[in-house]
Amino acid sequence: MQKKQAGAIYVMLAAICWSFAGIGVKFVPWHALSIACMRGVIAAVTIATLQKKWKIKITKSVIMAAICMFVTTVLFMFANKMTSAANAIVLQYTAPVFVLIASTLASKSKFKLADICTIALTLFGIVLFFVDHLGEGAIAGDIMALLSGATFAGVFFFNGLPDSSPPDASLLGCALSLLLVPFMFTDAQVVAGGALPWVAILLIGVIQQGCAYYFFSKGVQQTGPVAASIICTAEPILNPLWVFLVMGETPGFLSLIGGAIVVVSISVYNVMSAKRPAETI
Repeated sequence: MQKKQAGAIYVMLAAICWSFAGIGVKFVPWHALSIACMRGVIAAVTIATLQKKWKIKITKSVIMAAICMFVTTVLFMFANKMTSAANAIVLQYTAPVFVLIASTLASKSKFKLADICTIALTLFGIVLFFVDHLGEGAIAGDIMALLSGATFAGVFFFNGLPDSSPPDASLLGCALSLLLVPFMFTDAQVVAGGALPWVAILLIGVIQQGCAYYFFSKGVQQTGPVAASIICTAEPILNPLWVFLVMGETPGFLSLIGGAIVVVSISVYNVMSAKRPAETI
């Protein structure tokens, strides 16, 4: 019981740290790839320091989870630059639905009524996001956010396989950000932006990504994917709240309704799944 409680606290800490992504990215004027690069590199150093190890156990699951994590961060950076913080995080929060679909198809089992209802409601919520942005450039950001939800589902999926190691996958996923270093030399804002963006990058690299993934990798091993998903509901609620309080950014009316449908549907499904210990999302 104590392990489960400690795990839940770690996951909640991770969700709170993750929730500062929106305000951090909105504050930095750099290109999305430059932000993803420096944030990831700083996070890798942070994770390695906290874990007190620099060696990574390489398995197929670790590699695939790391790649999915890396792609997720890049897509999420683009989404935050191209649409509202609320849309970016809530559409990424569709990840459990992608996990549900992939797991059901992989096991060749049939979709249950609860599965179908959750998928249908989530799809309806997603449609509202896109309808809200018809005729606007923000629809491209919504697509990026939705794709980040699919790749984030891969992080959960591969971290749940027998040869997985969430701590190693988190460290490798952040370290892959080194691949983006060349893009920083083509971004004029990195130099022209001054010192404040560097302070913000340091903070989101250490706290928002580094500490978050360290807490999450420790917590998910003690709570399991279903409980972790339920606790992580705090992130899509807090993320746009910080952006609204600091920058006054508000999502559209239909996006608010769509977001509520997505978060509530997935949360209810996760609670129902928690009552069936043999099942996972």
